[in-house]
Amino acid sequence: MTLRTALAPLAATLLIAPAIGLATNFPPLPQAHAGAQVSVLATGLHDPRGMTIGPNGHLYVAEAGTTEGRFVPPPPPPPKEPPTVTRCEVYWPVGPATPGYTGRISQIDLRSGRRQTMADGLPSMGANTLIGGDRQGVGAVAFLGGRLYATLAGGGCSHGHPSDPNAVLRVLGNGTTVAIADLSNYLRTVPDSKQPTDGDYEPDGVWFNLVRAFGALYAVEPNRGVFLRIGRNGAITPVADMIASVAAIDPKGDGDKTFAALTKHRGAFYMGTLGRIDSGFAGAVYRVSADGRRVREVASGVRGVLGVAFDRFDRMYVLETTAAGVDPPLSDPTAGRLVRVERDGSLTPILTGLAFPTALIAGPDGAFYVTQCGYHCDDRSKFPAALPSLRVGQVLRVRVPGAPAHCDDEDGEGEE
Repeated sequence: MTLRTALAPLAATLLIAPAIGLATNFPPLPQAHAGAQVSVLATGLHDPRGMTIGPNGHLYVAEAGTTEGRFVPPPPPPPKEPPTVTRCEVYWPVGPATPGYTGRISQIDLRSGRRQTMADGLPSMGANTLIGGDRQGVGAVAFLGGRLYATLAGGGCSHGHPSDPNAVLRVLGNGTTVAIADLSNYLRTVPDSKQPTDGDYEPDGVWFNLVRAFGALYAVEPNRGVFLRIGRNGAITPVADMIASVAAIDPKGDGDKTFAALTKHRGAFYMGTLGRIDSGFAGAVYRVSADGRRVREVASGVRGVLGVAFDRFDRMYVLETTAAGVDPPLSDPTAGRLVRVERDGSLTPILTGLAFPTALIAGPDGAFYVTQCGYHCDDRSKFPAALPSLRVGQVLRVRVPGAPAHCDDEDGEGEE
């Protein structure tokens, strides 16, 4: 197996991390720089992932859940199915997957930090605890037409849910959900650049992002680089094959970058890449035109990108979930950073010491919001015994004096 990508929540295969005994007061507050002010808005979340601000002004958070994986050490079990597009198996060491129903969506009051469950019991999975037992559940949330939508990443037959595919879900007021677009079926029926023989191949995908733009929803599957438009009626339209698009402009012809972060700004999309183990998590940010036809690199020198946002001066902010030189990969629980990309391409640290951060958005109040402990924050003091989640996921509020966040929502709800 080729260790190419790195984060099990995104598609990946991790190197085995050493035991990390985390205290009950984990994670510590990150260090602020450049005059930034940081505070904890909410805590006790279950592997928080993507966020959005609702029409009511509240924050909504996707959570991967608390499903525990199994410990499957070497030698790897033989595959039950051949490496085909339609297989229902995630290969070792990420798999075998353990299914559950612990995915959740929370609403958080931006004034009090009070959390309220909007939907619960959604399909989830736990990866092999050999690599940390990271989880999949709800990947991201967004509003369109005043309704809440979410991407499901813990479903699909390869995650142990043959009757619950990965999908775009519409969340109803009573907490139930309705699938409007079957993302698992799309990946299994529409060819893309990722080969099923690759060691990190994800048959059902690990959908990590969702944004509203141009009257529809948009999502990119990190592992496969499939960039899609999803209409209100669930119609799926391909926008771009990001692996092929980036390969066309990459000096080495390599487009397999793990497209984890997605945002819209000033009429275009911006995608940040997680990178891979074999490249030391070297990441980048790409600007993608609204129609997906034009792609160019706009930021480099970053590592493990899981979030991109902008301030009102159009300066880019990048969330790094790890750093260069962390060995074994992802073994340092305080290596995450929030940095600003300056006009000359240099990076100005805004926050350091973040613990496995997973998402970044710009709020309408001028603050940035960051989720941390979105994966890997388990009590590993008895590794490889059971790794119960500490359930310490957080949302941080970050204010940068003189540089308020820009919430790009000027096109409103739009029309189909």
